[in-house]
Amino acid sequence: MKPLRTIVRGAFCAALVLALAGATGPRAGAGESADQAGQKLLPALRASDLLVEAGQEAALEASLGTGLRKEGLEGKRIQFFLGEQAIGEARTDGAGTASLKWKVPAKPADYRLRARLHPDDQPKEAVADADLFVAARDKSATLVVVDLDRTVVQSGFFSVLVGAAKPMPGAAVVLGRLAKDNTIVYLTHRPDFLAPTSKHWLAENGFPPGPLLTSTMSTLLGGSGAYKAARLAAIKKTFPNVVIGIGDKTSDAKVYADCGARPILLCQPDWAEHDPEKFEKLADEIAALPDSVQVVTNWQEVAAACFEKAAFPRQSMEKRLRDAAKDLRRKGED
Repeated sequence: MKPLRTIVRGAFCAALVLALAGATGPRAGAGESADQAGQKLLPALRASDLLVEAGQEAALEASLGTGLRKEGLEGKRIQFFLGEQAIGEARTDGAGTASLKWKVPAKPADYRLRARLHPDDQPKEAVADADLFVAARDKSATLVVVDLDRTVVQSGFFSVLVGAAKPMPGAAVVLGRLAKDNTIVYLTHRPDFLAPTSKHWLAENGFPPGPLLTSTMSTLLGGSGAYKAARLAAIKKTFPNVVIGIGDKTSDAKVYADCGARPILLCQPDWAEHDPEKFEKLADEIAALPDSVQVVTNWQEVAAACFEKAAFPRQSMEKRLRDAAKDLRRKGED
């Protein structure tokens, strides 16, 4: 019998293939494996956004691969540009990754770079360029870290894939206000091949610019909390001032609290739920959080917590959830 992790990974990949097939190729047959279907996807170039210290050397990375698992294409030349200025080029390694050292300008600013497959290495159907956002900041910069799905997006990333995702009301406005004095870092557990779609959605919906840090297929099944804890630990080695963390999972809130940020949990329970145990489970999770966690239900409350020093103690949401569970049990006994 296959391990559960393998089964989950296969089902996840198959679902993503079906979601992407309309734009990238023929649909997989019902009996086709995720790996076989994934290999039908055309080669794609992906680049990783960076949050770096201004004036220091940084490693620009882009990867070229095919299929959902991004089978790397080795020995291909990847060119890097800042505007129309060529920075340099590097060849992909066995994993399909090209890395180039770049001296970041001394001026703290947002730099928009582009990775391009060398014209002589292009296949018959040309591989599109990949955008690379570099946020160069002083070490003293203050950061606001925010999740995507069910935080700035009303739903999960599958709705983004099919063009049906809507922003959380007020999210772009509140983050725009926060961006005046802080750097916004979008930290998501989404896999890296969804980065271009995610970036386009954020820009299209008026969100402030900021580096988008994504997961990989290898870390995707490791859990959101563990992934974000590792990314934040790496960030804080250079930028210790992570002042606010906003997310929809209790694991997110704990990670933000542990790293010293002000944690804000955006909690929107389905109050039409008929299972009291679900309310009790969420109440137990919230009860286990540190007292520093603020539990809000919308972005207007996020704004109040950030700009008006309003308090939204976790105990209030815990009580609402336990009361909802009691009401359901009482109705079941009647």
